[in-house]
Parts: sequence; C-alpha cells; structure tokens
Amino acid sequence: MSIVSELLDITKAMVKLLREPIEKEKRDGVIEQVEQLLEKREQLLLHLPNVLTDEEKQMGKELLMLDREANALLQQLKQQIQQDLKQMKQTKVAAHRYHDLYEPLSIDGMFYDKRR
Repeated sequence: MSIVSELLDITKAMVKLLREPIEKEKRDGVIEQVEQLLEKREQLLLHLPNVLTDEEKQMGKELLMLDREANALLQQLKQQIQQDLKQMKQTKVAAHRYHDLYEPLSIDGMFYDKRR
C-alpha cells in the first residue's frame, strides 16, 4: 500500500468520524481519535515521495478535497466547543449572582444617628 493511499484512508476515516453528530458526553473520545489520526497523517506526510504516479496524483486530488472538508468540520467542532464554554461561563456567572443575593451584607459598616 502506498503512502498516498494510506493518507487517503486515514483522511476518509477522519472525515467519517467528524460527519457523525457528536454528543457532548462523547466529545472527548472523538477529539482523541481525531488527534491520533492527525498524528498518523503527519508521520505519513513526512515520508511522502517527491515523485508520484498518475494514480497517486488522482488520489492526491481526492485527498485535497477530503482535507478541505475535514478542515471545515474541525472548524465547526471548534465553534461548538467555544459556544459550550461561553454558555458554561454564563451559567457560572448567573449562579454566582444568585448565590450573592443570599449572602449576608458586610458587617464592618457603622451606623450614624442623625438625631442629637
């Protein structure tokens, strides 16, 4: 199996993984799998030959299209994570504000009597 076909197979697996709806609970596992696939791709890219056959060039074109799709899907995943982090931060702030309403006020203050 040539390096280009291995790259193509890994990229197809990554795109297939990213196309599926990702639940929040399983997101960490999916991210780990994507990282592993990206590491394999990176190692294969280091050993990519300079001269390619016509068949490998055709696979390279398909590889580029899949790579663009994978980049778009990874960007969507990143946006979902950023949105979840923003929502979590807003929830935390709202809970903190609610909790502050029921905390006792500062006891260090002084009372001034206006009457003489």
